[in-house]
Amino acid sequence: MPTAWSTSATAGSAIRGSRSRRWAQTARCGSLRTWRWASPTQSSRPTSPRTRSSSDAGWSVAVSDPRPLLEALGVSRTYPGTVEVVAVRHASLELRSRDFTLLMGPSGSGKTSFLGMLAGFDPPDEGEVRWRDTPFDRLTRDELLAVRRTEMSVIFQSYGLLPSLTAVENVELPLRIAGTPLDEARTRATGWLDRLDLGHRLNHRTFELSGGQQQRVAVARALVVEPAVILADEPIAEVDSENADLILSALWEVVVRDGAVLAATHNPEALRYASRVILFRDGVIDAEGSPDEVTAQITTD
Repeated sequence: MPTAWSTSATAGSAIRGSRSRRWAQTARCGSLRTWRWASPTQSSRPTSPRTRSSSDAGWSVAVSDPRPLLEALGVSRTYPGTVEVVAVRHASLELRSRDFTLLMGPSGSGKTSFLGMLAGFDPPDEGEVRWRDTPFDRLTRDELLAVRRTEMSVIFQSYGLLPSLTAVENVELPLRIAGTPLDEARTRATGWLDRLDLGHRLNHRTFELSGGQQQRVAVARALVVEPAVILADEPIAEVDSENADLILSALWEVVVRDGAVLAATHNPEALRYASRVILFRDGVIDAEGSPDEVTAQITTD
């Protein structure tokens, strides 16, 4: 039985949370069988830019930037109604250059609500979110829009494509909004769609695309602006393993460029690319650490 994800945990592992064993018994997205049998081997995981040495061909010593790109400090979010729903409780996160972080946990555990606060779509009831050390609530509306337009891309679980536009028009749209000339925008959009094996679907509208194809169009649209940070909500939920790897390797390029990726996912294929895993349960960060550490923790006992 493969045990690549459970061999390196130690008593001093950087894991937070006392309920992670209980999570392992109840989480639908990461059962013992799924993690042990579906997870790729350690040798197949790409080498994180954080761990490459200065002697690696084409790489220099990583620049240490003391500032997180994106940071959440004790954020909470409650949705009012007949019955109040506490979606996220006192969650904190630092997303730094060269991080590829996964948010994992059962459906309804708060991952999407957490991403919404990090993207600035939904302000927290408590705590704050900071972009390069500046709290979101100190940014003007135009400044926040500028961050989303050029530095932070969001991949929506529902894709968020415009049905009146073709695939290539959807991808080039953020560039056109930013003032990029049409020829350049079209070239860049076409390049990303080709990269994601959609070169033959450039001029198809969304209703002519499958769910998996729409997902790849949404990923291409997020990547085309070359952002510093990508926030992705289930970016590989609707694709097979081959296309999942296409998407993950494309997202990896953000990390290689000293950016960062934060992706909510149920798919253990993504573990090969992750530098860190954060487990959510009932709106709380249940555990946090490397893929090896967290998986070893949730498969213990």
